[in-house]
Amino acid sequence: MYNLCKKHMKQYVLVETTQGDSLQGVIVDLDDEHIYLVTPVFQEQQRQFYPYGGYYPYGGYYGYPPGVGLRRLILPLTAIAALSLLPWY
Repeated sequence: MYNLCKKHMKQYVLVETTQGDSLQGVIVDLDDEHIYLVTPVFQEQQRQFYPYGGYYPYGGYYGYPPGVGLRRLILPLTAIAALSLLPWY
């Protein structure tokens, strides 16, 4: 598994674990025991309506639009069951 991960460094991959989980991300680092992935995190924040002003003097919706963040995951090489390349969108 180490050689396969090394071959796909800095590429967008799908990692399937021995527990049955699937993770998408970019392999950013690798050592003898772990793989380091950067994965996207989709965050949704609800909008709130303030009919009498709130932060807006004339009422209306307040809130931030949904966003995308990144997180770094560290997985043991022994937990990886399969690794495959994914196309960039």
